[in-house]
Amino acid sequence: MLKKLIALLLSMLIVAGILTGCSDTATKSSNELVFSITSEPPNMDPQLATDQYSIIVGNAVFEGLVRYYDGKIYPGMAEKWEVSEDKRVYTFYLRDAKWSDGSKVTAYDFEYSIKRLLDPKLASGYAYQAYYILNGEEYNTGKIKDPNQVGVKALDEKNTSNHT
Repeated sequence: MLKKLIALLLSMLIVAGILTGCSDTATKSSNELVFSITSEPPNMDPQLATDQYSIIVGNAVFEGLVRYYDGKIYPGMAEKWEVSEDKRVYTFYLRDAKWSDGSKVTAYDFEYSIKRLLDPKLASGYAYQAYYILNGEEYNTGKIKDPNQVGVKALDEKNTSNHT
């Protein structure tokens, strides 16, 4: 009985903590993000984060090409994309966005980020998530050394292409 009571109290505390982070009492500002988590995120590098706190905060502050929610894919940084007939080439068209320093977000940033994720020197715990990209696994495991053989290429500032 005591164990059930403690479990119920802990559950209520967790729910209260979550709801506190969602309350209207937080300052309403487009530059402020309020979280209620129990630990400081140990790593804010999106390619090295593997713990739940870093991933929760990272998902809130970093935007990928697309978003996955409720079993569907939605635009993220890519406002649209095209898939080749053979489903091997995906071309993403970026929306206009800026980094916090005011510089433009470009397709070159995404090319760099994906190749960095796969770089064996970085040793990212989640590099395997990009193995579907042409030569992604081969580059990450050292079978090929040239990152330019990885099937991701910025075509210009607004467009990037991924080959599977």
